[in-house]
Amino acid sequence: YKAHSAVTVHLLSTMVKCLFRVYKHCVEALYPRPGWVELDPEVLWSQFVGVVKEAVQAAGLHMRQVAALGISTQRSTFITWHKRTGKPFHNFISWQDVRSAELVNSWNRSLLLKVIHVIFTVLHFFTGNDRYLAPSFLTFSTQQTSMKLSWVFKNIPEADEAAKKNNCCFGTVDTWLLYRLTKGSVFATDYSNASSTGVFEPFTKCWNPTLCNLLSIPMSIYPPVKDTSFNFGSADSEIFGVPIPIMALVADQQSAMFGECCFQPGDVKLTMGTGGFWNVNTGGNLCASHRGLYPLIGWKIGEEVVYLTEGSMSNIGTTIKWAQDINLFTNVDETAKMARSIVDSQGVCFVPGFQLSLAREKAYEVGIYFHCADGADLTDKLCDLSRVEQTASTDRETEPISFLSSLR
Repeated sequence: YKAHSAVTVHLLSTMVKCLFRVYKHCVEALYPRPGWVELDPEVLWSQFVGVVKEAVQAAGLHMRQVAALGISTQRSTFITWHKRTGKPFHNFISWQDVRSAELVNSWNRSLLLKVIHVIFTVLHFFTGNDRYLAPSFLTFSTQQTSMKLSWVFKNIPEADEAAKKNNCCFGTVDTWLLYRLTKGSVFATDYSNASSTGVFEPFTKCWNPTLCNLLSIPMSIYPPVKDTSFNFGSADSEIFGVPIPIMALVADQQSAMFGECCFQPGDVKLTMGTGGFWNVNTGGNLCASHRGLYPLIGWKIGEEVVYLTEGSMSNIGTTIKWAQDINLFTNVDETAKMARSIVDSQGVCFVPGFQLSLAREKAYEVGIYFHCADGADLTDKLCDLSRVEQTASTDRETEPISFLSSLR
């Protein structure tokens, strides 16, 4: 056992956690302007290294006894940096950040987007290919990496200038940690993280050149995409004292799906953490939806590619924190008693879609948003989830939903 110990580090929206032995550091978000949510890359790096060292030491092991390192990270949070110097052009821009709201609204109202809808609707009608279904009702959102990345090149001249000279690197948290761990020798990501950016095309399994041309994002910035389980190289010996092979990168929701053993088509996982995420395993089939669900790559291991369909809501745990901040209760444990004290809400429904007001109009985040004023919208989305689950689980008995509650 002690000769072969694997270490998994899980970087969440609110903490860095080492699962080899549960050690965690809180991740402090920065709010430089209203609607902006950032993470300091240097603080994140020091917390990442620190939590690994603490966990291994507390287990009574030496770093040379660690056989491999696996990294699971929050998705869509990204950074850009200079290829030669490694210096970031800005802080990490969080998946919760809504600085691109005006850009999102502008695109969603544009004539060009309406033309794109018509073109892909016609293509889907004549071909029946689901690859054309998603673009036929494409709506940009503040949660998508694509719009925030477009914002970066419009508002940070240093990043734009470096990109024009092929000296700009883009990376989600996993890519940047891998780059730092290998002292800049490895620049890569995996399929689960790439597909969660909204810039990666899950049908063709490549970065989307059409979308990038549309948004004036240079293709040269993107990392190569590797299998989820892959030898990504080794952490430099100066970091942990010995070189440690990095054998897996995976996005947090996909890792939760895998960890709950949702391996069969039709298996469903619901996670409630900072946000809420509902995932359906669709096996080898990509399922697009008219009602806001979106296809993802769950993981790729060798020749096996597992696809998911997802619906999301950005505010779950953050809603609890908000209610505590406005003194609705002192301790989170009080909420259960408060909920049970109400026999009937008399039709009142609270929707924790705080970012709706920031994004305005229909620039809501891709995922599930249940509007109080439109009960039909809720019904439609639930029906769509049911349809996807039933389609994916053909010829299988219904299995219970894997439910992960991790309000932090």
